[in-house]
Amino acid sequence: MANEKDSTSSKEELHGFPPIIGEEPRVLILGSMPGVRSLELRQYYGHPQNHFWRIICTLLDLPLPQEYQKRTAVLREAGIALWDSIDSCRREGSLDQAIREEQPNDVVGLLRRRPSIRLVVFNGRKAEQGFYRGMRSLYGGEVPDVMQRCSFIRLPSSSPIPTKGHKKWQDKLAEWRVILEYLNQ
Repeated sequence: MANEKDSTSSKEELHGFPPIIGEEPRVLILGSMPGVRSLELRQYYGHPQNHFWRIICTLLDLPLPQEYQKRTAVLREAGIALWDSIDSCRREGSLDQAIREEQPNDVVGLLRRRPSIRLVVFNGRKAEQGFYRGMRSLYGGEVPDVMQRCSFIRLPSSSPIPTKGHKKWQDKLAEWRVILEYLNQ
């Protein structure tokens, strides 16, 4: 018998995390919504098979810290902010395709408060869709001023699920290198 309060149930509303953000971030990476394991651990990209932390530390030429607090410190020190385009939703399991009744995070508001951000990276298609859907929901037909200041790019998801062009994490690494251009400015 399944536990009625199972965190994978689509009957419960799931809530994401606050942003990880340092003083002068130059890059904002947006995911969609944390998966079940990440929600249980209260950690972005907490599932050990997710490629996110390995990709970031490889790009920064740093060893991969085991402790989550050290991983988030790596982001802040590098000028990378991390958040999700979706604040809350209903979802059974961890797949983005199962997300229902999503409510957006105010990413545009964050960009206004942090004018040092010049690049917004969508960690996969659902993060991008969630951002634009949320922007329309929060701002209607208005194109917010920050849209002129920032570049926006969708990169392959750091999910361990292989896609046609990205079978392993190393296949994604080349495309993720674009963030280095903004970090080194």
